[in-house]
Amino acid sequence: RPPSPPQFHRRASLVPWLVAWLDQPTRIVLRQIARRPMRAVLTSLGAATSVAVLVTALQWLDAIDYLVTDFFHRQQRQDVTLGLIEAANADVVRSVERLPGVLAVEPRRAVAVRFVHEQRSRRETVVGLPEDSRLEWLHDDDGTEVRVPEAGLAMSSALADILHAKVGDTVTLEVLEGRRMHLELPVASIFDTYIGTTAYMSLSTLTRAIREPDTVNALLLKIDPAQRDALFEALKGLPTLGGAVVKAAAIQVFDDTMGRTLLIYVSFYVFFSATLAIGVVYNNLRIALSERSRELATLRVLGFRTGEITYLLFGEAALLVLVSLPVGALLGAVLTSWMAASFATELFRIPVVVRPDTYAYAVMLALASAVASGLLVRRRLQRLDLIAVLKTRE
Repeated sequence: RPPSPPQFHRRASLVPWLVAWLDQPTRIVLRQIARRPMRAVLTSLGAATSVAVLVTALQWLDAIDYLVTDFFHRQQRQDVTLGLIEAANADVVRSVERLPGVLAVEPRRAVAVRFVHEQRSRRETVVGLPEDSRLEWLHDDDGTEVRVPEAGLAMSSALADILHAKVGDTVTLEVLEGRRMHLELPVASIFDTYIGTTAYMSLSTLTRAIREPDTVNALLLKIDPAQRDALFEALKGLPTLGGAVVKAAAIQVFDDTMGRTLLIYVSFYVFFSATLAIGVVYNNLRIALSERSRELATLRVLGFRTGEITYLLFGEAALLVLVSLPVGALLGAVLTSWMAASFATELFRIPVVVRPDTYAYAVMLALASAVASGLLVRRRLQRLDLIAVLKTRE
């Protein structure tokens, strides 16, 4: 037997002036959504999920770009970092300053230590910098400058969390080189950083504490790009030089490595997001077409144009997709924050950075997927056999 006719009844309108302003096809579309609220909610949620997945994937590009900018350009302002074979006195600074193309030199002293606080310990490096350091600019994650303390430690929040230390606590530093001294130093400040678990202190204070005054084992250089080749040729004659790191080359290697990895990762999620959007919208349209084919064919026989019945069929899906876009963007922001917290390690933390164009790309892909689904279903709509559809089923 044919299915029983559905029961319809008049609904009280919350905004009668809006309903009176709308045309009849739009009222039909809204009425269809109101009759099946659960289907409408699930369809919007499915389309929103596709937007959220894409926002979460594209956010990695924004986060990595922000990390590179923050670490290599804002914090590490030098062009070349020279590592010495062993700690040398300050004369090496004056020697490097006289090399061709050197615009500025800043000394650096890194000492391997074991941080001990209460029952917790961590083997790490303490870095000594000049108190007016400019080539290595310490800052918080919000861009606030962090001054190198005259006495005590400026500690990254990741290291402070490992040690359960806070500002004012005294931390023991067991030096793992030279005279292997034990230092008792207070935590002067704690700052948030995205890379590493390093602690910093005044260069002069550090070298005096380990009884190696005025020694350095690394140099930060600001150079003239026009004399770069001449500088590298001169560095070959520096007997204490252990190695050199060119920041531009390091950034290039980093970009190449991360670029290949992220291309595969993002491409997979773009495909998955598009498939999800197409599946949700296409499924909704196919069900609606199967349920309403007789109604639509009747309207065609009565004189409605193809565009008008297309609006009746697609208007519901289009409205649900439009509603899902801001919901998907909000859901993507929530997922991004959750993933950033989940992927945080001692080595690096992922910043929660989502640029406006990332949301735009996600929205455009969702809309393109919905349009593709509509085009697939519209071909079936154009091929409706009006005579066969209008035949009685009994």
